[in-house]
Amino acid sequence: MSMFQYIEWFQLRFPNLQQDLLACNHNFDEKNLNPYHLESDCWSHTMMVCKIAELSGYNKVVQIAALLHDIGKPASRKINPKNNHVQFFGHELISAEMAADVLDMMIKEGMINLDEKQIITQLILHHAFLYKHPDIDTMMARFNNDKTFCTYLVELIRCDALGRFCYDLSDEKKFQDLLEQINRVHL
Repeated sequence: MSMFQYIEWFQLRFPNLQQDLLACNHNFDEKNLNPYHLESDCWSHTMMVCKIAELSGYNKVVQIAALLHDIGKPASRKINPKNNHVQFFGHELISAEMAADVLDMMIKEGMINLDEKQIITQLILHHAFLYKHPDIDTMMARFNNDKTFCTYLVELIRCDALGRFCYDLSDEKKFQDLLEQINRVHL
């Protein structure tokens, strides 16, 4: 299936999740935009992430993870009273948990298998990993030197980063370097 087909399938079967993402803004408040998400609503960001995954030619587990990586943001959205900023603490776990129903339906319809569901769930759960641990050695150790999984994870994180209007495209080299490190050092 193509990315278009995954998105269309999701919209038809889970319109409430799409609506929640459309209604969930990254903005700090009505007057102050979130400089990390100028695209504003979570659905627009998700569509940008999906487009990057498609244009990059990533496989279906990365594409599906791109589609579902932030579905937990509406449920985790909070305003921090100290700075009046929107925050989504724990959205990775909530997104992974919410993705279970979507992925189970994909299994029933023959779109993915159980192994792919497990990989997609782990990708969603850890899609902020590099922001907290920005080196490949830590990533490889954390994920049992699974070169394939770590490659998928860097690809998803790259899509997530590029799927924002604020992203500095000059940082693209960072992701290419990380992928080369996985292939070169961890053979």
